[in-house]
Amino acid sequence: MLRRSGWARIGRNFGQFGAIALLLSGGCVPRESISSTGSETPSGADGDTLRAAAAEAQRFIGAAAATWFFENPEYPRVLAREFDSLTPENEMKWYAIEPEAGRFTFEGGDKLVAFAEEHGMRLRGHTLVWHSQLAPWVKDLTGDALRAAMLRHVTETAKHYSGHVKQWDVVNEAFDNAGQLRADSPFSALGVGYIAEAFRAARAADPAAELFYNDYDIEAPTSPKTNATFELLKGLKEAGVPLDGVGLQMHIDPRAWPSADDMRQTFERFATLGLHVEITEMDVPVGEIPGTAAEKLAAQSELARGVVRACMSVPACTGITFWGLTDRHSWLSNAEWAKLRGNGPHLPLLLDEQYGKKPVYAGVLAALRGK
Repeated sequence: MLRRSGWARIGRNFGQFGAIALLLSGGCVPRESISSTGSETPSGADGDTLRAAAAEAQRFIGAAAATWFFENPEYPRVLAREFDSLTPENEMKWYAIEPEAGRFTFEGGDKLVAFAEEHGMRLRGHTLVWHSQLAPWVKDLTGDALRAAMLRHVTETAKHYSGHVKQWDVVNEAFDNAGQLRADSPFSALGVGYIAEAFRAARAADPAAELFYNDYDIEAPTSPKTNATFELLKGLKEAGVPLDGVGLQMHIDPRAWPSADDMRQTFERFATLGLHVEITEMDVPVGEIPGTAAEKLAAQSELARGVVRACMSVPACTGITFWGLTDRHSWLSNAEWAKLRGNGPHLPLLLDEQYGKKPVYAGVLAALRGK
């Protein structure tokens, strides 16, 4: 019932292609060099902001962000005004942090850490072990060499950000939709045990951070992938592996998506393992929703409100993060990827290209307020 094409899983994370070279060219920056971006602190906590409503609801509300958009002063201003949680869209992925074996480049992530701390925002680290956006040199490794590289990368990255990152997506997207280890991941050849090894290394490097497993299409209560993920996490907990939470990406397919009640059941099921549950990468494309422009936006609002309502009904669901700030910078607005998916424009986020509040913003705000 739920499907996500391979290009979509990869494409959303590349953001603006021109920025990749900037990240790869940075030098190694020691932890003490983490410094302020100089962005202006927003004036006042407006009671009508998502941030204020989430605080009242005792939830976090977040967005994925990229430093190269900070050149527009409106971007950091709105980011800090509306959200109290931040996820690096690309700056903490393997290709950006360790482009060559043993050479670590933390500059981009350091800037986002500084921005988050300056504005009183929680930071979610994303991601330590993932088959996509690997540095090219990693793809040539196998066996013990691959395992050693993985453990070094997890250790050095988590150690660098120790005390700054509240939550880590330690392992990302280990399973395919049939509930099997992914055939396109080099880490699958290490066996499912690599997941426990990565979590143990992350805990040793940063004992205070909450450690998450993160994946897409695990929202339906009884899909093969949801069941496999549940059994994996149950086994990790029973084995004493340091696991604190599960992240459900929530890239919504409007054509086939679980109801709010179905999602609530899924959240509750994971919560029985003693885990925090977070929505980590939410967006709602409207291109494939039938109707007029106004009807598309209304349906988008209702879909998002249902997700937030489901989270609000489960105490273990502690946060909701959107995969971007405005439609202008969404991966679904990138022309190269949008033309592959077709039926655009997709306009998947809370704010339009001019930072205006869309109907979906009002829907999420109402859900946070229990309406």
